[in-house]
Amino acid sequence: MNRRERFHAAVEGRPVDRPPVTAWVHFLSDHLPGARTAELHLEFLREYDWDIAKVMNDYRYPLPAGLERLDTAEAMRRFKRLTLNERSFAEQLDAIARLRRELGPDWPIVDTLFDPYQQVVRNVGFVQGRDIPRHPQAAAEMLEAVTETLCEYVRASRAAGADGFFLSVNTAIRAGFPRGVDDAIARDFQRPYDLRLLKAAEGSVRVLHVHGVGLDLDRVLDYPFEVLSLSDRLQGNPSLADLRARTGRCLMGGLNENTIQEKPLPELRDEIDDAIRQAGRERFILSPGCTVPSFTPQRTLRCLRETTRGP
Repeated sequence: MNRRERFHAAVEGRPVDRPPVTAWVHFLSDHLPGARTAELHLEFLREYDWDIAKVMNDYRYPLPAGLERLDTAEAMRRFKRLTLNERSFAEQLDAIARLRRELGPDWPIVDTLFDPYQQVVRNVGFVQGRDIPRHPQAAAEMLEAVTETLCEYVRASRAAGADGFFLSVNTAIRAGFPRGVDDAIARDFQRPYDLRLLKAAEGSVRVLHVHGVGLDLDRVLDYPFEVLSLSDRLQGNPSLADLRARTGRCLMGGLNENTIQEKPLPELRDEIDDAIRQAGRERFILSPGCTVPSFTPQRTLRCLRETTRGP
């Protein structure tokens, strides 16, 4: 199988010659032009020969000029629908187009998205999310503007060459855990906008990345998506076996992103074997649960790739 065949077979639950494998890192590229961002991805992809080009998106969503706090309705209403000429969108779209030209048609490209609520608070500070329910009408207007902008971005990314989207959502994180919210905030200020973004991505491969720990999967398992990704190795999160019992969709994960850089190679191979035992060879993409540290050793990533090739 070539990469595209292997990827789509895994997503669709058809037989594979082996499970696809991929990994990704942050390149700290917010300050770089799209051309350089594409070069960094190309170097990483070609060095490790991953099956999927999971493209990081380190360009932050543009904030209104001078906005530092989100504690008033007036601040929220400063968010307007943006054009894709904004640098954050234009550079990522340029990177996607360059990667498609360089990688050719058989290397699947999966662009990275963040849910609309998260796009706002990850830039102004997650703690300021506490102010969103205090101004529900203004918050709804803000999230509507961000969602409309992101839906347009999704359409443009597909046109540039993306085969799918890795949508990171914090919606399932329960209150009391990092970035967690209560049921009402998830229901009113996250879920409706998540669904709009997933609808815009319909027709591509939608990887729902349920970020974090302390997860309530009932908040998101009825979302429309093709692949479910989460940090299955982190304490308190469901295992691959648990997830396999709950959904028939393709699973993505199996590796502990927090320990991969320090794990002895025999233990890494054991973790790979255990992941495949839990999830099965089909409907499964082997990957870390989230981003691996940028200081992960070359020998570790090479071991991951070589082990999946088999003898």
